[in-house]
Amino acid sequence: MKRFLLSRRQRHLRMICFHNISLFRANGDSKLIKEYGDGFIPCFFILESIRGELLYVSEVQSGSLRKLSFQELPKLTGASTMIVLKLVGLVPSDILCTISSDKNGIIDDKWCVLCTYTIDLNKLQPINEDTVLIAGTNAPVLDLIDGSYTLAAEKIKPLKGLVSSHKRNISQVKIKFSLAYSSLLKLNKLLEYSSQVHEEINEISSKIEDDFLSLKNQNHWYMRTVQKSIETLEKEALQRKKSKKNIEMAQLESNDTINHSKTELSLMSQDESINDDYGSIYSRFVQIKDRLDQLRFKKLYQLIGIFHSTDLFNSDRGYIYFEKPSSVNDVINRLKLKPLNIEILLRQAGESTKHREYVNSQLGYYLLFLHLTAIQIFKAPLPYRLMYYGSTSVIDSQYPLYFTDQMISKHQAKLIKAIHYFNADILQFKQILENYRPT
Repeated sequence: MKRFLLSRRQRHLRMICFHNISLFRANGDSKLIKEYGDGFIPCFFILESIRGELLYVSEVQSGSLRKLSFQELPKLTGASTMIVLKLVGLVPSDILCTISSDKNGIIDDKWCVLCTYTIDLNKLQPINEDTVLIAGTNAPVLDLIDGSYTLAAEKIKPLKGLVSSHKRNISQVKIKFSLAYSSLLKLNKLLEYSSQVHEEINEISSKIEDDFLSLKNQNHWYMRTVQKSIETLEKEALQRKKSKKNIEMAQLESNDTINHSKTELSLMSQDESINDDYGSIYSRFVQIKDRLDQLRFKKLYQLIGIFHSTDLFNSDRGYIYFEKPSSVNDVINRLKLKPLNIEILLRQAGESTKHREYVNSQLGYYLLFLHLTAIQIFKAPLPYRLMYYGSTSVIDSQYPLYFTDQMISKHQAKLIKAIHYFNADILQFKQILENYRPT
């Protein structure tokens, strides 16, 4: 079998078998080998990683001495190229009594490790178990997905005389082939039937071809007739267009003065209609603007109610002053935005970590309130872009509007610029509110 694995690993192992199972070494005591070497030996194997981790313990088998196969090996997932293989056999108590000095203490059979192999899967030799003979005792053979392998140091002998398969003698009896008369009659009838079928097929195909040619010629006649009628209709349409143009030119020359007076009258009527349309459009525009103002005031009042849960409207520590209006239309006049004072903010943030986090959250709320009021409700552009990120909000994508635990000079310079830009946005929006005139 062609070997296609570049590197053999644990996950490629499918089956393990052992050849020449024996409790004794090849050069062991001949007397013990002769007395106890013929019986079946119950065995199982233990598979471990090179680090000593247990991978698999097989079932016990004892059905053969020449080749003991363990075929129910689970699919391994390891990527290592090294494994440790141990063969464990059941040693009878008779043998233990023979080789042990304490003969009275041995009563039961004992499980003993017969051999231990540390195997590198990339240093094995491929074999074909049907054509070779393995001479060593307890010799392992590993079946991988690309063939069978054994240890590189294992002695392998090719089988000399392969038993050929039995060949049956060819019979000398001559077989004489013959046909019955009834079979010939059946064959004749089948031939006649097939010839009739072919004749009928040819007749039907010729009729279909004739009908198709006649229909084709008829369609050609229809097409020529339709083409001629289309050409005559096009000629008549051109003549009618020419006569219509001549009539229109004559009417224009004779009625030039009448048309001039008609145009003056139409212009006067258009001016009157434009004046009427302007009055109706202006009144509709005023009504729409009034509804829009009412909607803006309502949204602003709702937004103020939402932000009342924060300390933005606190009289001592807040940044926005607001008095409850008598009506919704008066909500703009009751709203006062305060600019930020850098010195007060630095003093508050430097008291403790809790105060610094409180100041950062209030600055984020203030930025969000200004952004929603100016951009979303009044659609008023601001000179500097406000970006809300909670307690770490930013202005113009680069100037932080928050304090850190270690105020380095670079961050402090950017913070001062952010406060300056934020005050500019507040001033811009205050001017918009002061000049806002509802209908």
